[in-house]
Amino acid sequence: MHDGGSTPAEPELDRRRFLEAAALAAGTASLAAAPAQAAARASTCLELPPADAQVYNATCQYCMVQCGYKVFVWERGKGRKPAGSYTGALSGEWISPSFLKAAEKNGKPVWIAVVPDKDCVVNHGDHSIRGGTSAQTLFAKNSPSAERRLLYPMIRKNGKGSALERVSWEEAIAFVADRLSKIRAEHGPDALSLVWGDWLYNIHTYAMLKFWFEALGSSTHTGNGWFFDEESAGISAAFGTGTRSFTEEDFELTKLLVTMGTNLEANGSVWYHRFYNKNLSAGTAKHIDIDPRRTYQARLAEQHGGLHLQVRPGTDAILIGAIIREIIARDAYDKEFVDRWVVGFDVLRETVQADKFALAHAARTTAVPEDKIRRAVELLIEARGRTMLLNEKGIMHQLAAFEAQHALAALGAILGNVGKPGACASRAGGHPGGSLVWPDEPPSREQNKNMYKRLDAGGVKATWAFACNIAKQLPSLTHYLPKIAETFVIVQDRIHSEMDAFADVLLPAATWGENDTLLTSVTRRLRLTQQFMDPPGEAKPDWWIVAQVAKKMGYKGFDWRTPREIWDEMRVKSSAIKDITWDMLVEAGTNGVRFPYIGGKAPERLFSEEYEQLTGKRFPTEDGKVHLEKAAVLATFDPRKYEWGEVSPKYPLMAIDFRLNELWNTGYTYWEKPTVWTRTPDAFLMIHPEDAQPRGIQTGDWVELRSPYGACQAVARVTSDILKGVVGIPALFPKKGQEFNYATRPEPSPVNGDFVTMVACEIVKV
Repeated sequence: MHDGGSTPAEPELDRRRFLEAAALAAGTASLAAAPAQAAARASTCLELPPADAQVYNATCQYCMVQCGYKVFVWERGKGRKPAGSYTGALSGEWISPSFLKAAEKNGKPVWIAVVPDKDCVVNHGDHSIRGGTSAQTLFAKNSPSAERRLLYPMIRKNGKGSALERVSWEEAIAFVADRLSKIRAEHGPDALSLVWGDWLYNIHTYAMLKFWFEALGSSTHTGNGWFFDEESAGISAAFGTGTRSFTEEDFELTKLLVTMGTNLEANGSVWYHRFYNKNLSAGTAKHIDIDPRRTYQARLAEQHGGLHLQVRPGTDAILIGAIIREIIARDAYDKEFVDRWVVGFDVLRETVQADKFALAHAARTTAVPEDKIRRAVELLIEARGRTMLLNEKGIMHQLAAFEAQHALAALGAILGNVGKPGACASRAGGHPGGSLVWPDEPPSREQNKNMYKRLDAGGVKATWAFACNIAKQLPSLTHYLPKIAETFVIVQDRIHSEMDAFADVLLPAATWGENDTLLTSVTRRLRLTQQFMDPPGEAKPDWWIVAQVAKKMGYKGFDWRTPREIWDEMRVKSSAIKDITWDMLVEAGTNGVRFPYIGGKAPERLFSEEYEQLTGKRFPTEDGKVHLEKAAVLATFDPRKYEWGEVSPKYPLMAIDFRLNELWNTGYTYWEKPTVWTRTPDAFLMIHPEDAQPRGIQTGDWVELRSPYGACQAVARVTSDILKGVVGIPALFPKKGQEFNYATRPEPSPVNGDFVTMVACEIVKV
C-alpha cells in the first residue's frame, strides 16, 4: 500500500505559500463545501474563547505524528469579540470554522474550539486536514452526523436475523457474559476471537488485552483487522525493533530523506511541512522518493534536486540491493560503524554480488533507469550518517515485505544512519500507538498466530470487534467477512456502521474528548487527552465496558474506578514507563513525556549513546548489535515467485493501494464531514493511458477492478503518474462497493505475517 493521494502537477511553492496553504486547507475546504452554511458558521467564529474558558490538553486522534491541540470550552454567547484586525492563521490564535463546534456540556449550549497548539514541540501550531477538523467529529444533538452515533446498548435476543433491541447496560453486559461463558465452556477459550484497533487509546486497549489474554485465556486475536506480531519484521530483525527510532526534529536536521512505500506529504503532513519548510526548500536537504506513483511529494523531491524512483511494485528489494552493491563496490560504507556494531556484513556483501543486483539487471527488473540508481547512490554517500530512511505500508503489504524491509535496514546500517541527528532506518508509522503495555499472551499463541486460519477451519465461534470496523478493514473481505459474520459478534464502537447488519450486540463507546485517554506517537511521546465534554446518551468509556463484562463473568482484577488507576497498573509492568506518573502527564501538556523514561531521563533517539547509557545496550538485540545475517534471503528473491507470478492473460495488470490525505483508516470517525468527502467523493483508479486506451477507458468512467479473489468499483483516472502495467486505488475507501479489500488475497506474507494488497487484476469499464 503506497501511502498518499495523487496530486496534479503544480508550480513550485515557496516556503511561505506552502505553509499557508497547508494551514488554511481545512478551513477553506469547509467553506467551499457548503457556501451558505459556511458563511453562517464563519460569522460565529467571531466569538472567540473568553479569558475564563475551560482549557484542556489534547492530541490528534488520527495519525502517528500526534499533533498537540488546545481545547477551549465556553458557554455560547459569552465569548470574546475581536477588535480591529485579527491575527493570522499561523499565529496559534486563529479560530477556523473547522476548529469550532456548537455542542452541549452539562446540559448547556457551548462552543468547543479544538485549536492546534503553537507551543507543542511536535506541530508548532500546524495541522493536517484530518486533525484540523477534529472538532467536526464531536457529538452535537442537531449536527448532521448525530443520527449515526451509537447511543444505547442493543442486542439480538433471538439470534441472527432477529431485530436489534435497545436494552439497559445491565442486560447487555449479562447477555455478553452469558454467551461468552457458554462458548468458552463448549469450545475452549481460543474459540473467542478479538479484532482490535491498535490506534485505540492505551488505557482501553490494556483493559481489553488483559481481559482477553489473562481472564478469558484466549490467544485468538488480530491487530487492526490484519496481523500485528511481525509488521516490521524486516527492520526489527536488524535492529531489535522496527520503529520509534527518530524524532520530529530530525526532519529539520537530516540531509537526505528517503521514503519507500510512504507518502509523508499526504499522510505525515506536519512532519513533511517541517522537512519542506525548514530544510528541503532552503536547499539544505534532498529527498529520494521511491513509489510506483508520481505524487506531489515525488514532484517536490525532483524540483529540489532529489529523485523520484518510480519502481515497479514488489521489486523494492532488488532496487535497494543494487544500491547496496554499488556503495560497497565504491568502498563508501561507514567502516567504523560496521566494524563496531554490525554482525553479518559479510553475508550482505556476498549476497548482493548476484547478477540480479548488477545495475543493468536491476534497472530492467525495477523499471528504474540505471542513471537514476547511480544518482541515488551518490546522494546516499554524500549524506552518509545524516539520512532518514523511512518505510511503511507500501512495502509492508507485499508478499516479500521482509526482503524489502531488511534490505532497507541494511542500507541504513552500512551507511551509519542510526541513532544520530537526522538519521534513522525505521517504519514511518501510520497511526498513534494504543498498545504500549501488552499483558502476557496465553501459551497457545505460538500455534495460533493466524486468526483467519482458525476462522477458515471453523474454530472461531465469537468475535469481539473492538475499535475496528470488520466490515471494511478485514483483508480479503470476499473470503472472510461472510465467515466472521456467522459468529457471535460483539461490536464496541462509537457509531452505527455496516457491522450493524450482522452484530449480535452493539455496545456504545465514549470517544476522543469524552473520557481521559492516553496515546503514544511514533516519536515516543506519551500524552494525555483530557475529557472536555460529556459522552452522549448512555455511551461509556471502553475500559469501563470491558471491566463490567469481566466482573460479570467472575474475573478478578477489573475493579478500576478511574483511568489513573489503570495507568498505575500498566506502568509498573514496563521499565520504560514505570517512572511516568499520571500527574507528570497532566503537567507535560501537549508535549508529553518521552520514553523510555529511566531515572528521570529519556533519550532523544533510539540506538544512540544516550540510549545505550540508559538501557545498557546500543540496540535491543541479544548482543546489543545490528544483525544482517538474514540478508541471505535476498539470494533467492525473485519477484516472479510472488505477486508478479499471478499476472496472466486473464489478470494482466498489477493493483496496488495507497492512502488518501483526507482518509484516515476507513474515515469512520469523520467521513461525513464535507471537509473530507467533497475532496474525494468516490474511490478513483489510476491507470496508465497505454493500459486505458485498449480497454476503452477514459477519465471519469466507472470501472471494475477484478482479481482472482474478488472485485470492487472506482472512477477511472487516466494518468501517466502510474507505471504502465500497474493500477492504483485508495485503501480502505468507505463507500459500499468501492472497498479494495474485496479484491485482495486471503493469504498473508510468508515471513512478515501481514496481509498483502498487491494483486494481479483486470480493469473493465462498467
